[in-house]
Amino acid sequence: MTERSTDAPLEPPAISTELPSAVLGPVPSHAWTWLLPLFALVVAVLFVVRVFEGRGVTVSVLADDGYGVRAGDSVRYRGIDVGRVEEVRLQPDLTGVELGVRIDDAARNLARAGSRFWIVRPHVALDSVQGLETIVGARYLAVLPGEAGAERQREFVALAEPPVAERLDPNGLEIVLEAPTRLGLSPGAPLAYRGIQVGSVLSVGLASDASSVEVRSYVRPAYAELVRENSVFYEVGGVDVSLGLMGGLRLELESLRSLIVGGIAFATPSDPAPRATNGDRFALQPEAKEDWSAWRPALPVGVDGGNASAGMASLPRPVRVQKSWETSILRRDRSKSGWALVVAGGLLAPKELLTPVEDARAPGTRLSVEGREFGLENAFTWENEWLARAPVGLVSDAVWPSERVRAAEAPEACLFVADPARAAFAVSGARLIPDGPTWKVDPAVSLDAEWHGAAVVARADGAVIGLLVFLDGEARVATLAGLR
Repeated sequence: MTERSTDAPLEPPAISTELPSAVLGPVPSHAWTWLLPLFALVVAVLFVVRVFEGRGVTVSVLADDGYGVRAGDSVRYRGIDVGRVEEVRLQPDLTGVELGVRIDDAARNLARAGSRFWIVRPHVALDSVQGLETIVGARYLAVLPGEAGAERQREFVALAEPPVAERLDPNGLEIVLEAPTRLGLSPGAPLAYRGIQVGSVLSVGLASDASSVEVRSYVRPAYAELVRENSVFYEVGGVDVSLGLMGGLRLELESLRSLIVGGIAFATPSDPAPRATNGDRFALQPEAKEDWSAWRPALPVGVDGGNASAGMASLPRPVRVQKSWETSILRRDRSKSGWALVVAGGLLAPKELLTPVEDARAPGTRLSVEGREFGLENAFTWENEWLARAPVGLVSDAVWPSERVRAAEAPEACLFVADPARAAFAVSGARLIPDGPTWKVDPAVSLDAEWHGAAVVARADGAVIGLLVFLDGEARVATLAGLR
Protein backbone atom coordinates (compact mmCIF):
# COMPACT_ATOMS: atom_id res chain seq x y z
CA MET A 1 0.00 0.00 0.00
CA THR A 2 1.49 3.39 -0.99
CA GLU A 3 1.39 6.10 1.63
CA ARG A 4 0.92 9.71 0.61
CA SER A 5 3.57 12.03 1.87
CA THR A 6 2.33 14.53 4.35
CA ASP A 7 4.84 17.01 3.09
CA ALA A 8 3.27 17.29 -0.41
CA PRO A 9 1.02 20.35 -0.98
CA LEU A 10 -2.81 19.90 -1.38
CA GLU A 11 -4.24 20.59 -4.83
CA PRO A 12 -7.44 22.66 -4.97
CA PRO A 13 -10.46 20.95 -6.49
CA ALA A 14 -11.24 21.62 -10.08
CA ILE A 15 -13.88 24.35 -10.62
CA SER A 16 -16.08 24.23 -13.70
CA THR A 17 -16.30 27.44 -15.61
CA GLU A 18 -19.52 26.46 -17.43
CA LEU A 19 -22.71 28.31 -16.21
CA PRO A 20 -26.14 26.52 -16.12
CA SER A 21 -28.53 27.55 -18.84
CA ALA A 22 -32.40 27.72 -18.67
CA VAL A 23 -34.36 25.24 -20.67
CA LEU A 24 -37.41 26.80 -22.34
CA GLY A 25 -40.58 24.66 -22.67
CA PRO A 26 -44.41 24.94 -22.71
CA VAL A 27 -46.05 25.97 -19.43
CA PRO A 28 -48.63 23.35 -18.14
CA SER A 29 -52.23 24.50 -18.74
CA HIS A 30 -54.64 24.64 -15.71
CA ALA A 31 -57.79 26.16 -17.29
CA TRP A 32 -60.01 24.91 -14.48
CA THR A 33 -58.47 27.40 -12.12
CA TRP A 34 -60.37 30.17 -13.97
CA LEU A 35 -63.65 28.49 -13.01
CA LEU A 36 -63.16 29.19 -9.33
CA PRO A 37 -63.81 32.97 -9.57
CA LEU A 38 -66.73 32.33 -11.92
CA PHE A 39 -68.25 29.81 -9.51
CA ALA A 40 -67.82 32.23 -6.62
CA LEU A 41 -69.55 34.95 -8.64
CA VAL A 42 -72.51 32.68 -9.44
CA VAL A 43 -72.86 31.68 -5.78
CA ALA A 44 -72.79 35.34 -4.72
CA VAL A 45 -75.47 36.27 -7.27
CA LEU A 46 -77.71 33.39 -6.19
CA PHE A 47 -77.27 34.36 -2.55
CA VAL A 48 -78.26 37.96 -3.28
CA VAL A 49 -81.30 36.84 -5.32
CA ARG A 50 -82.36 34.48 -2.55
CA VAL A 51 -82.06 37.21 0.03
CA PHE A 52 -84.20 39.59 -2.02
CA GLU A 53 -86.76 36.87 -2.78
CA GLY A 54 -87.02 36.05 0.90
CA ARG A 55 -87.95 39.65 1.60
CA GLY A 56 -91.21 39.21 -0.32
CA VAL A 57 -92.78 41.84 -2.56
CA THR A 58 -93.39 45.54 -2.04
CA VAL A 59 -96.73 47.12 -2.94
CA SER A 60 -98.27 50.55 -2.57
CA VAL A 61 -101.72 50.99 -1.01
CA LEU A 62 -103.49 54.34 -1.43
CA ALA A 63 -106.06 55.34 1.18
CA ASP A 64 -108.16 58.42 1.89
CA ASP A 65 -107.14 58.40 5.56
CA GLY A 66 -104.44 56.63 7.54
CA TYR A 67 -106.64 56.09 10.65
CA GLY A 68 -103.55 55.92 12.85
CA VAL A 69 -101.68 53.21 10.93
CA ARG A 70 -97.91 53.36 11.56
CA ALA A 71 -94.80 51.85 10.08
CA GLY A 72 -94.35 48.40 11.59
CA ASP A 73 -98.06 47.61 11.81
CA SER A 74 -99.01 44.22 10.41
CA VAL A 75 -100.81 43.11 7.27
CA ARG A 76 -103.22 40.25 7.98
CA TYR A 77 -105.08 37.63 6.00
CA ARG A 78 -107.31 35.05 7.69
CA GLY A 79 -106.15 36.31 11.07
CA ILE A 80 -102.41 35.79 10.58
CA ASP A 81 -99.61 38.21 9.74
CA VAL A 82 -98.58 38.12 6.09
CA GLY A 83 -96.56 41.33 5.89
CA ARG A 84 -95.71 44.71 7.36
CA VAL A 85 -96.40 48.37 6.73
CA GLU A 86 -92.93 49.80 6.06
CA GLU A 87 -93.78 53.42 5.34
CA VAL A 88 -96.68 55.83 5.78
CA ARG A 89 -96.57 59.10 3.85
CA LEU A 90 -98.85 61.70 2.33
CA GLN A 91 -99.58 61.52 -1.35
CA PRO A 92 -97.80 64.26 -3.36
CA ASP A 93 -101.08 66.11 -4.02
CA LEU A 94 -102.10 65.85 -0.32
CA THR A 95 -105.38 64.11 -1.23
CA GLY A 96 -104.69 60.96 0.72
CA VAL A 97 -102.19 58.62 2.29
CA GLU A 98 -99.82 56.18 0.63
CA LEU A 99 -98.76 53.06 2.51
CA GLY A 100 -95.60 51.24 1.53
CA VAL A 101 -96.32 47.58 2.30
CA ARG A 102 -94.07 44.53 2.14
CA ILE A 103 -95.84 41.19 1.65
CA ASP A 104 -94.03 38.10 2.92
CA ASP A 105 -92.62 35.78 0.29
CA ALA A 106 -94.95 32.95 1.34
CA ALA A 107 -97.94 35.24 0.70
CA ARG A 108 -96.69 36.97 -2.46
CA ASN A 109 -99.76 35.76 -4.39
CA LEU A 110 -101.82 38.29 -2.44
CA ALA A 111 -100.28 41.00 -4.60
CA ARG A 112 -102.47 40.35 -7.63
CA ALA A 113 -105.24 42.07 -9.53
CA GLY A 114 -108.53 42.06 -7.67
CA SER A 115 -107.02 41.92 -4.18
CA ARG A 116 -108.69 44.27 -1.71
CA PHE A 117 -107.03 46.09 1.19
CA TRP A 118 -108.63 48.04 4.01
CA ILE A 119 -107.57 49.50 7.34
CA VAL A 120 -109.11 47.69 10.31
CA ARG A 121 -110.20 50.12 13.00
CA PRO A 122 -113.02 50.30 15.54
CA HIS A 123 -116.26 50.52 13.58
CA VAL A 124 -119.66 50.63 15.24
CA ALA A 125 -122.86 50.56 13.22
CA LEU A 126 -126.49 49.85 14.04
CA ASP A 127 -126.24 46.30 12.71
CA SER A 128 -122.64 45.33 13.48
CA VAL A 129 -119.51 46.04 15.50
CA GLN A 130 -116.10 45.47 13.90
CA GLY A 131 -112.43 45.90 14.76
CA LEU A 132 -112.84 45.94 18.53
CA GLU A 133 -109.36 44.47 18.97
CA THR A 134 -107.88 47.72 17.61
CA ILE A 135 -109.30 49.80 20.49
CA VAL A 136 -106.37 48.88 22.73
CA GLY A 137 -104.09 47.36 20.08
CA ALA A 138 -102.49 48.69 16.93
CA ARG A 139 -104.38 49.26 13.73
CA TYR A 140 -103.58 46.86 10.92
CA LEU A 141 -104.12 46.40 7.22
CA ALA A 142 -106.36 43.53 6.14
CA VAL A 143 -106.28 41.96 2.69
CA LEU A 144 -108.58 39.72 0.68
CA PRO A 145 -106.98 38.10 -2.43
CA GLY A 146 -108.30 38.46 -5.93
CA GLU A 147 -109.15 35.56 -8.23
CA ALA A 148 -106.58 32.80 -8.59
CA GLY A 149 -104.39 33.25 -11.64
CA ALA A 150 -104.89 37.02 -11.82
CA GLU A 151 -101.98 39.18 -12.99
CA ARG A 152 -99.44 40.61 -10.57
CA GLN A 153 -100.16 44.11 -9.31
CA ARG A 154 -98.11 46.55 -7.26
CA GLU A 155 -100.54 49.43 -6.59
CA PHE A 156 -103.92 49.17 -4.84
CA VAL A 157 -106.61 51.51 -3.57
CA ALA A 158 -107.81 50.73 -0.04
CA LEU A 159 -111.51 50.25 0.60
CA ALA A 160 -113.13 52.94 2.74
CA GLU A 161 -115.12 50.28 4.64
CA PRO A 162 -114.61 46.54 5.19
CA PRO A 163 -116.17 44.41 2.43
CA VAL A 164 -119.53 42.87 3.21
CA ALA A 165 -118.17 39.34 2.92
CA GLU A 166 -114.48 39.01 3.62
CA ARG A 167 -114.30 35.38 2.50
CA LEU A 168 -116.58 34.86 -0.48
CA ASP A 169 -116.16 31.26 -1.55
CA PRO A 170 -115.84 31.09 -5.36
CA ASN A 171 -118.17 28.07 -5.33
CA GLY A 172 -121.00 30.27 -4.09
CA LEU A 173 -123.72 31.77 -6.24
CA GLU A 174 -123.98 35.45 -7.21
CA ILE A 175 -127.29 36.68 -8.56
CA VAL A 176 -128.90 40.04 -9.32
CA LEU A 177 -132.30 41.05 -7.97
CA GLU A 178 -134.19 43.84 -9.72
CA ALA A 179 -136.49 46.12 -7.71
CA PRO A 180 -138.43 49.27 -8.59
CA THR A 181 -136.95 51.08 -5.56
CA ARG A 182 -134.30 50.43 -2.94
CA LEU A 183 -136.89 48.95 -0.52
CA GLY A 184 -134.72 49.95 2.44
CA LEU A 185 -131.95 47.48 1.56
CA SER A 186 -128.27 48.05 2.35
CA PRO A 187 -125.08 46.04 1.78
CA GLY A 188 -124.87 43.30 4.37
CA ALA A 189 -128.62 42.71 4.51
CA PRO A 190 -129.37 39.00 5.12
CA LEU A 191 -130.70 36.66 2.44
CA ALA A 192 -132.82 33.96 4.06
CA TYR A 193 -134.55 30.68 3.19
CA ARG A 194 -137.22 29.49 5.64
CA GLY A 195 -135.87 31.98 8.15
CA ILE A 196 -132.29 30.67 7.93
CA GLN A 197 -129.67 33.06 6.60
CA VAL A 198 -128.04 31.51 3.53
CA GLY A 199 -126.37 34.57 2.03
CA SER A 200 -126.24 38.34 2.05
CA VAL A 201 -126.57 41.45 -0.08
CA LEU A 202 -123.27 42.60 -1.56
CA SER A 203 -124.28 45.91 -3.09
CA VAL A 204 -127.30 48.07 -3.90
CA GLY A 205 -127.28 50.54 -6.77
CA LEU A 206 -129.04 51.89 -9.81
CA ALA A 207 -129.09 49.91 -13.03
CA SER A 208 -126.95 51.25 -15.86
CA ASP A 209 -130.02 52.92 -17.43
CA ALA A 210 -131.42 54.08 -14.05
CA SER A 211 -134.68 52.27 -14.78
CA SER A 212 -134.49 50.05 -11.68
CA VAL A 213 -132.44 49.20 -8.62
CA GLU A 214 -130.07 46.24 -8.83
CA VAL A 215 -129.39 44.28 -5.65
CA ARG A 216 -126.32 42.08 -6.11
CA SER A 217 -126.60 39.13 -3.74
CA TYR A 218 -124.48 36.17 -2.72
CA VAL A 219 -125.59 32.65 -1.70
CA ARG A 220 -123.15 30.44 0.20
CA PRO A 221 -121.99 27.24 -1.56
CA ALA A 222 -123.80 24.98 0.91
CA TYR A 223 -127.14 26.52 -0.10
CA ALA A 224 -126.60 27.24 -3.79
CA GLU A 225 -128.80 24.27 -4.77
CA LEU A 226 -131.80 25.98 -3.20
CA VAL A 227 -131.87 28.74 -5.81
CA ARG A 228 -133.66 27.57 -8.96
CA GLU A 229 -134.68 29.32 -12.14
CA ASN A 230 -138.28 29.49 -10.85
CA SER A 231 -137.39 30.70 -7.33
CA VAL A 232 -139.11 33.86 -6.11
CA PHE A 233 -137.53 36.60 -3.99
CA TYR A 234 -139.27 39.11 -1.76
CA GLU A 235 -138.38 41.87 0.70
CA VAL A 236 -138.84 41.15 4.42
CA GLY A 237 -137.43 44.26 6.09
CA GLY A 238 -139.46 46.48 8.37
CA VAL A 239 -142.32 45.72 10.73
CA ASP A 240 -145.75 44.34 9.85
CA VAL A 241 -148.34 45.55 12.35
CA SER A 242 -151.98 44.48 12.24
CA LEU A 243 -154.90 45.02 14.61
CA GLY A 244 -157.84 42.62 14.82
CA LEU A 245 -160.94 42.49 16.97
CA MET A 246 -160.26 38.89 18.02
CA GLY A 247 -156.51 38.64 17.78
CA GLY A 248 -155.61 42.04 19.11
CA LEU A 249 -152.40 43.76 18.11
CA ARG A 250 -149.99 41.59 16.10
CA LEU A 251 -146.45 42.60 15.26
CA GLU A 252 -144.29 40.62 12.82
CA LEU A 253 -140.56 41.28 12.58
CA GLU A 254 -138.16 39.06 10.66
CA SER A 255 -135.15 40.17 12.75
CA LEU A 256 -133.74 43.30 14.35
CA ARG A 257 -131.02 43.36 11.73
CA SER A 258 -133.52 43.26 8.86
CA LEU A 259 -135.33 46.19 10.48
CA ILE A 260 -132.12 48.23 10.27
CA VAL A 261 -130.52 47.19 6.95
CA GLY A 262 -133.44 45.41 5.32
CA GLY A 263 -133.69 41.77 4.38
CA ILE A 264 -134.59 39.41 1.55
CA ALA A 265 -136.16 35.95 1.60
CA PHE A 266 -136.85 33.52 -1.18
CA ALA A 267 -138.90 30.40 -1.85
CA THR A 268 -138.64 27.63 -4.42
CA PRO A 269 -141.64 25.72 -5.86
CA SER A 270 -142.22 22.09 -4.96
CA ASP A 271 -141.37 21.20 -8.57
CA PRO A 272 -138.05 23.05 -8.86
CA ALA A 273 -136.58 24.14 -12.18
CA PRO A 274 -132.88 23.70 -13.04
CA ARG A 275 -130.37 25.29 -10.71
CA ALA A 276 -129.66 29.01 -11.12
CA THR A 277 -126.23 30.07 -12.36
CA ASN A 278 -123.99 33.05 -11.63
CA GLY A 279 -125.41 36.27 -13.04
CA ASP A 280 -129.04 35.11 -13.24
CA ARG A 281 -131.54 37.90 -12.66
CA PHE A 282 -134.74 37.75 -10.62
CA ALA A 283 -137.50 40.23 -9.88
CA LEU A 284 -137.59 41.30 -6.22
CA GLN A 285 -141.18 41.37 -4.98
CA PRO A 286 -142.27 43.80 -2.25
CA GLU A 287 -143.95 40.98 -0.27
CA ALA A 288 -144.63 37.23 -0.32
CA LYS A 289 -147.78 35.54 -1.57
CA GLU A 290 -149.62 33.15 0.70
CA ASP A 291 -149.11 30.01 -1.39
CA TRP A 292 -145.33 30.44 -1.43
CA SER A 293 -145.08 29.29 2.19
CA ALA A 294 -146.74 25.98 1.22
CA TRP A 295 -143.97 25.03 -1.24
CA ARG A 296 -141.92 22.06 -0.04
CA PRO A 297 -139.11 21.26 -2.49
CA ALA A 298 -136.66 18.58 -1.34
CA LEU A 299 -133.32 20.03 -2.40
CA PRO A 300 -129.85 19.01 -1.21
CA VAL A 301 -127.87 21.31 1.03
CA GLY A 302 -124.30 20.52 1.92
CA VAL A 303 -120.76 21.80 2.17
CA ASP A 304 -120.24 22.16 -1.56
CA GLY A 305 -123.72 22.70 -2.89
CA GLY A 306 -123.14 21.42 -6.41
CA ASN A 307 -122.75 17.76 -5.53
CA ALA A 308 -124.42 18.05 -2.14
CA SER A 309 -121.65 16.03 -0.56
CA ALA A 310 -117.98 16.57 0.12
CA GLY A 311 -117.05 13.12 -1.17
CA MET A 312 -119.43 13.07 -4.12
CA ALA A 313 -117.52 13.44 -7.39
CA SER A 314 -120.56 12.82 -9.64
CA LEU A 315 -124.07 11.45 -9.64
CA PRO A 316 -125.26 8.31 -11.49
CA ARG A 317 -127.28 8.59 -14.68
CA PRO A 318 -130.08 6.01 -14.57
CA VAL A 319 -131.66 4.95 -17.86
CA ARG A 320 -135.37 4.73 -18.58
CA VAL A 321 -136.59 1.15 -19.13
CA GLN A 322 -139.98 -0.20 -20.19
CA LYS A 323 -141.23 -3.76 -19.89
CA SER A 324 -143.98 -4.62 -22.36
CA TRP A 325 -145.97 -7.73 -23.22
CA GLU A 326 -149.21 -8.85 -24.85
CA THR A 327 -151.83 -10.58 -22.76
CA SER A 328 -153.09 -13.99 -23.91
CA ILE A 329 -156.76 -13.19 -23.31
CA LEU A 330 -157.40 -9.62 -24.35
CA ARG A 331 -154.58 -9.52 -26.90
CA ARG A 332 -153.54 -6.03 -26.03
CA ASP A 333 -150.20 -4.58 -25.12
CA ARG A 334 -149.37 -3.95 -21.50
CA SER A 335 -146.35 -2.11 -20.17
CA LYS A 336 -144.59 -1.03 -17.01
CA SER A 337 -141.75 1.47 -16.81
CA GLY A 338 -139.18 2.78 -14.39
CA TRP A 339 -135.48 3.50 -14.00
CA ALA A 340 -132.47 1.20 -14.02
CA LEU A 341 -128.81 1.65 -13.20
CA VAL A 342 -126.25 0.45 -15.74
CA VAL A 343 -123.57 -1.54 -13.91
CA ALA A 344 -120.73 -3.81 -14.96
CA GLY A 345 -122.95 -6.93 -14.75
CA GLY A 346 -125.81 -5.50 -16.81
CA LEU A 347 -128.88 -3.65 -15.53
CA LEU A 348 -129.70 -3.17 -11.85
CA ALA A 349 -133.39 -2.40 -11.44
CA PRO A 350 -136.51 -3.20 -9.40
CA LYS A 351 -136.99 -6.95 -9.76
CA GLU A 352 -140.47 -6.76 -11.20
CA LEU A 353 -139.19 -4.64 -14.13
CA LEU A 354 -136.80 -7.43 -15.14
CA THR A 355 -139.09 -10.43 -14.51
CA PRO A 356 -140.88 -11.93 -17.57
CA VAL A 357 -144.67 -12.28 -17.49
CA GLU A 358 -145.66 -15.94 -17.44
CA ASP A 359 -148.79 -15.73 -19.60
CA ALA A 360 -147.39 -13.27 -22.14
CA ARG A 361 -148.08 -14.12 -25.79
CA ALA A 362 -145.26 -14.59 -28.26
CA PRO A 363 -142.73 -13.13 -28.66
CA GLY A 364 -142.86 -12.93 -24.85
CA THR A 365 -141.89 -10.14 -22.50
CA ARG A 366 -139.73 -7.43 -24.00
CA LEU A 367 -137.54 -4.78 -22.39
CA SER A 368 -136.83 -1.47 -24.14
CA VAL A 369 -133.71 0.42 -23.09
CA GLU A 370 -132.35 3.51 -24.86
CA GLY A 371 -134.05 2.62 -28.13
CA ARG A 372 -133.01 -1.05 -28.07
CA GLU A 373 -135.24 -4.04 -27.33
CA PHE A 374 -134.29 -7.19 -25.45
CA GLY A 375 -136.13 -10.38 -24.61
CA LEU A 376 -136.50 -10.99 -20.87
CA GLU A 377 -135.46 -14.30 -19.34
CA ASN A 378 -135.10 -15.48 -15.76
CA ALA A 379 -131.32 -15.34 -15.82
CA PHE A 380 -130.47 -12.95 -13.04
CA THR A 381 -126.82 -12.71 -12.00
CA TRP A 382 -127.97 -11.40 -8.62
CA GLU A 383 -131.31 -10.86 -6.92
CA ASN A 384 -133.04 -10.33 -3.62
CA GLU A 385 -136.66 -9.86 -2.73
CA TRP A 386 -136.88 -6.41 -4.31
CA LEU A 387 -134.03 -5.93 -6.79
CA ALA A 388 -132.31 -7.87 -9.54
CA ARG A 389 -129.39 -7.58 -11.92
CA ALA A 390 -129.95 -8.88 -15.44
CA PRO A 391 -127.11 -9.55 -17.93
CA VAL A 392 -128.45 -7.19 -20.57
CA GLY A 393 -125.81 -6.55 -23.22
CA LEU A 394 -126.11 -2.78 -23.21
CA VAL A 395 -123.28 -0.59 -24.42
CA SER A 396 -123.50 2.68 -22.53
CA ASP A 397 -121.21 5.44 -21.28
CA ALA A 398 -123.25 5.60 -18.09
CA VAL A 399 -121.84 2.46 -16.44
CA TRP A 400 -121.67 3.02 -12.69
CA PRO A 401 -118.38 1.78 -11.17
CA SER A 402 -118.66 -1.17 -8.79
CA GLU A 403 -116.36 0.50 -6.24
CA ARG A 404 -119.05 3.13 -5.73
CA VAL A 405 -121.73 0.63 -4.72
CA ARG A 406 -122.08 -0.46 -1.11
CA ALA A 407 -124.50 -1.75 1.48
CA ALA A 408 -125.90 0.47 4.23
CA GLU A 409 -126.49 -0.76 7.76
CA ALA A 410 -128.98 1.92 8.77
CA PRO A 411 -130.89 4.81 7.16
CA GLU A 412 -128.75 7.79 6.27
CA ALA A 413 -129.14 11.08 4.43
CA CYS A 414 -129.33 10.42 0.71
CA LEU A 415 -130.36 11.66 -2.71
CA PHE A 416 -132.86 10.08 -5.08
CA VAL A 417 -131.51 10.38 -8.63
CA ALA A 418 -133.61 9.55 -11.69
CA ASP A 419 -134.52 11.80 -14.63
CA PRO A 420 -131.45 13.88 -15.60
CA ALA A 421 -133.77 16.78 -16.40
CA ARG A 422 -135.00 16.91 -12.80
CA ALA A 423 -133.10 17.88 -9.70
CA ALA A 424 -131.96 15.18 -7.32
CA PHE A 425 -134.45 14.66 -4.50
CA ALA A 426 -132.86 15.10 -1.06
CA VAL A 427 -134.11 13.04 1.87
CA SER A 428 -132.92 13.17 5.47
CA GLY A 429 -132.10 9.90 7.19
CA ALA A 430 -134.78 10.78 9.76
CA ARG A 431 -137.38 10.43 6.98
CA LEU A 432 -136.44 6.79 6.32
CA ILE A 433 -137.98 4.14 8.60
CA PRO A 434 -136.32 0.67 8.76
CA ASP A 435 -138.75 -2.11 7.81
CA GLY A 436 -136.97 -5.42 7.28
CA PRO A 437 -134.65 -5.30 4.24
CA THR A 438 -136.15 -1.97 3.13
CA TRP A 439 -136.64 1.52 4.53
CA LYS A 440 -140.06 3.08 4.29
CA VAL A 441 -140.08 6.66 3.06
CA ASP A 442 -142.06 8.99 5.30
CA PRO A 443 -145.47 9.55 3.61
CA ALA A 444 -145.01 13.28 4.23
CA VAL A 445 -142.26 13.23 1.59
CA SER A 446 -143.91 14.10 -1.70
CA LEU A 447 -142.92 11.43 -4.23
CA ASP A 448 -144.75 9.79 -7.11
CA ALA A 449 -144.29 6.61 -9.14
CA GLU A 450 -142.20 8.49 -11.71
CA TRP A 451 -139.30 7.91 -9.28
CA HIS A 452 -139.68 4.11 -9.43
CA GLY A 453 -136.18 2.62 -9.79
CA ALA A 454 -134.34 5.83 -8.94
CA ALA A 455 -130.80 5.38 -7.64
CA VAL A 456 -130.39 6.06 -3.92
CA VAL A 457 -127.07 7.85 -3.35
CA ALA A 458 -125.53 8.32 0.09
CA ARG A 459 -124.74 11.93 0.91
CA ALA A 460 -121.74 10.88 2.98
CA ASP A 461 -119.61 9.44 0.17
CA GLY A 462 -121.63 9.48 -3.06
CA ALA A 463 -122.03 5.68 -3.23
CA VAL A 464 -125.19 3.98 -4.49
CA ILE A 465 -126.74 2.16 -1.53
CA GLY A 466 -130.06 1.07 -3.03
CA LEU A 467 -132.92 1.77 -5.43
CA LEU A 468 -136.27 3.43 -4.80
CA VAL A 469 -139.24 1.10 -5.38
CA PHE A 470 -143.00 1.66 -5.23
CA LEU A 471 -145.44 -0.95 -3.96
CA ASP A 472 -149.14 -0.11 -3.78
CA GLY A 473 -148.26 3.58 -3.92
CA GLU A 474 -145.80 3.35 -1.02
CA ALA A 475 -142.21 4.39 -1.57
CA ARG A 476 -139.40 2.26 -0.12
CA VAL A 477 -135.63 2.20 -0.34
CA ALA A 478 -134.54 -1.32 -1.29
CA THR A 479 -130.94 -1.65 -0.09
CA LEU A 480 -128.17 -3.54 -1.83
CA ALA A 481 -127.41 -5.87 1.06
CA GLY A 482 -125.85 -9.06 -0.27
CA LEU A 483 -124.97 -7.62 -3.69
CA ARG A 484 -122.03 -9.46 -5.21
